[in-house]
Amino acid sequence: MKIIKILISTILLLSLTTNAQISKENWTVGVNVNPFLFTKFNSESYFKREKQDFPNGFGFGLTVEKNWNDHWGFKTGFESTNQNEKYFVDDNSDDNTHVESSFKYYKIPLTLQYHYELKEKLYLTFNQGVQLSILKYFKTVMKGDYQTITYSSNYGEIEFYFTPEDNSSTYGDFNDIFHNKNLFGIVGSVGLKGFLSEKFSYSTNLRYEYDFTNPDRLQYYSNPNKNLHNFRIGLEFGLQYNFSLGGDRFDKSPHKI
Repeated sequence: MKIIKILISTILLLSLTTNAQISKENWTVGVNVNPFLFTKFNSESYFKREKQDFPNGFGFGLTVEKNWNDHWGFKTGFESTNQNEKYFVDDNSDDNTHVESSFKYYKIPLTLQYHYELKEKLYLTFNQGVQLSILKYFKTVMKGDYQTITYSSNYGEIEFYFTPEDNSSTYGDFNDIFHNKNLFGIVGSVGLKGFLSEKFSYSTNLRYEYDFTNPDRLQYYSNPNKNLHNFRIGLEFGLQYNFSLGGDRFDKSPHKI
């Protein structure tokens, strides 16, 4: 959480040291952090959810915004996120298997953005669009009474507690064997955007993501013939720098100095 502390400290420092007139610019670049809760819709799997971490996902990245006029624009960027989940395998066996999985994704969102001015220096914002998620790395550990099974993006391993001579391991690229590498879905948010100066702004959003693509491939683990979707909901905090490539603001109204 060190990134969040640095971001909050920067926002507070800027708000105390600037009193410049607020203006809106054509382009915006920024950084964002996104703690979230992650779940997987899969009612017919052998997996039964256990108590999850809170939050069980975290992301950070860069954002780019282009404003067309006083209300409309678009927002895109690049993000790196990590998420994890915990399950108990309820398959009528006596192995008492508990599962912990973690995933790292690279994400490219593209949303249409709407601004509504609440008061001077403060706007209500809405975003809705699509997102591409690329699986970078995963790791799943299944621990039972008799064995531990580990599989990840680049290796797999089976450890037998009572017959260690049967232990085995293998190495390779398993991203497309256990999980789909590319996911397509929708992403949206609603929140507030405030201006600290003519150049700097901050944002706080409630954000959700829903993947249409089935994230898993193995029949036993995810039952991919059924509807299976990743869902995430959380907060998004951002700090932005506003500028104009052509030197003109999209807000043409006069401003007091």
